[in-house]
Formats: sequence, C-alpha cells, structure tokens
Amino acid sequence: MTPPRWVWWLCGLLLWTACAGPEVRAPRSYSQATMDSATAGCLRNPACASQVGQDAILPWLSRTAARAAEAAAVMRLWDAAEVARVEHVLVECAKRANFEVNERMLGPGKRTSPVVCREKVVDSNGREITRAMQLGEAKHAAALECVQRELGTTDAGRFSLEPRYLRDAKTGRTRWLEPEEVAQWLRNGLFHLLTGSIAPDVVLHAMGNPLNVQRVYDFKFPCPVTNEPSWGRYPPGHVFENLDQRTVYQRLLGEGLTPKTVSPNLGVQ
Repeated sequence: MTPPRWVWWLCGLLLWTACAGPEVRAPRSYSQATMDSATAGCLRNPACASQVGQDAILPWLSRTAARAAEAAAVMRLWDAAEVARVEHVLVECAKRANFEVNERMLGPGKRTSPVVCREKVVDSNGREITRAMQLGEAKHAAALECVQRELGTTDAGRFSLEPRYLRDAKTGRTRWLEPEEVAQWLRNGLFHLLTGSIAPDVVLHAMGNPLNVQRVYDFKFPCPVTNEPSWGRYPPGHVFENLDQRTVYQRLLGEGLTPKTVSPNLGVQ
C-alpha cells in the first residue's frame, strides 16, 4: 500500500535535518574521514569513471605518492655502487683524453717527456706558456667532454662539470653561481666578482642541487705523465694564498668531504 503523503514529507524533513545539523559523533579517525571525503568527491567526479582500483577510489592518493617519490628522488644521493661506476668512467675518460690529445698535438705514437713539457709555446690568446700547460688544458677539456657524453644521458641533474661556487662575504655561506650569471660577468669584464670562487672539475650531488655535495674530483694530467699528480697551490696575493685546492674545496663545500684527483696513470686518489 502506498504510504500517505505526510509520511514522505516527514522523511524528507528528517533527512534535511540530519544533513544540516551539527555533527555530534566522535570522528572515527583522520584516515577514515579523509577516505570518505575523497570517495564522495570521486563519486561526484566523472573522471573517476575511467579509473580502476585505488585510483578510482582515491585519485589524489596516487598523485601524492608520485610527488613523494619525486621528492625522494631529488634528495637521493649516490650509493657506493654508483660512485664506483662514476669513478671508473672518470679514469677511463682521463686515459682517453691523455692518449687522444698526445696523438693530436704531439704526433702519432709520441709521448710527453721532461724536455717536451718544458717547451715554450704560444696559445690562442697570444700568451707564452709551457707545453705542459697547453697539453693540460686540452686534456682537461677532452676529459670533461667525455664525462658529459658518458654520464649525461643516465645521470643528468645529479652531477655538474666545473660548477662555480663562491663564499658569500655577508652570510659566510657558500653560494652556487648560475652558469648564465657567470657567463654574463665574464662578458661584461666583471672578473673581480669571481674572486675567491672555485670550480672543481666534477661534482656529484643530490638531484638538481649542486649545493648538496657528495663527491668532488679534479682531473690532473702531470707532464710527463709519470709524475705524481698534485693539488695546485694558490700564489701569493691570492685570496687563498698558500692554500692548496683540496683544502679550499673542503672549506667551501664541506669539511667532511675528501676531494680526489683523477689521473691517467694512477686513477682516483
């Protein structure tokens, strides 16, 4: 039998009161309340109809998890196996650069010797320098190109080649200088702005964060190659006078770091 009309009216009034009235029950839990809200939102969202599984119930949860995964990737540093792989690449690039530059600049089959290293040559800027300096600059460039080629496609954003760092005189903190900013200073002849800055050859760091440094390497190409690689020492009058590169790297990038040299004969040291 069909209920009287007043029964329907009374049910509607009760439902309206339940929705409009204050909540007097204790909440079940934060997670339950959140899930119910998300579920209700999904039911009102036609886009959910095309989703399955948890994505259909909580589409925002998968997005949140994805953002969390991205954040974790950004903070992730290099593990021991990855560092070992990188160091192998660095050594191979040093050997390749040493061989190829010798072949190109000294002649097929020729190698460096004390006599060759002391020779005077004129560089592209008209400066008179030693053959050792000329070869060293060319080998550095070749090695860095090799590293970019070998690591650029697999580890982009997790390493930097010749990044420029500067200790801020006001805050005492180390800044990473944007390459575009450095290039602009050089174009404008503002060389003094780079006074006290450093530029290690290879830096391993957290994804997209060159200030979160984990490893520092400098290529060294002794001339002749049988010489022991060494850290350069800053000359008198320099802001880092009488200090070697390794010490300065530690001061600016972290006392806990152990910067290493990479050379063709002795590898990583």
